[in-house]
Amino acid sequence: MESIYSGISDVVNLWAVCRGGTRALGPGNRYVLWTQGCLHRCPGCVSPESRPFVPRLILSVDEIARDIISREDIDGVTVSGGEAFLQSEALTALFSAVKRERPDLSNIIFSGYTIEELTGEDDKALLSLTDVLIDGPFVESLRTSDGLRGSSNQRVIFLTPRLLPHKEELLSGEQLRETIPLGNGTITIGIPEKKAQSDHFPHNTKRV
Repeated sequence: MESIYSGISDVVNLWAVCRGGTRALGPGNRYVLWTQGCLHRCPGCVSPESRPFVPRLILSVDEIARDIISREDIDGVTVSGGEAFLQSEALTALFSAVKRERPDLSNIIFSGYTIEELTGEDDKALLSLTDVLIDGPFVESLRTSDGLRGSSNQRVIFLTPRLLPHKEELLSGEQLRETIPLGNGTITIGIPEKKAQSDHFPHNTKRV
């Protein structure tokens, strides 16, 4: 996917990162990255702060990879956004580096693009390292409480068999939410309740 990040593979621009892990965005305890920058502008977006193409939290791929590899208590990595595939080159480098040392970890990506739209070579490279893709834009009128989907038009696509034992959980399981400290406030992780948006929560509380 062509973007202002094209050609950049050594750093990622993030909105936030959950280093300690959460169980709200996939099976097991998961390290989570939220990328910065999105073109979709979905009405009812849960994290509008992640849309602008501005430098937010710039981290090297090597630094994040080393951090993920060192955390023995995590079961996988989940990437949300923003739009992950706008930084596909850097995320491919990250997933590759982690896979070399921690092949036991699974990868889940949320994208506002459908898989049919992800036709670029960089997109395909990232998809080749992804176990599950949740694809499609969030549609507020189709809000669902099923599994990891925010709206019923979105699909849970199993690109490898690794997470098939968790198929029911991912497709129709209970949606979990977890609030953790972040900076001077808190962040609520998980698929949001209907009409709950991050800017509705005071005291630096955010939902993602």
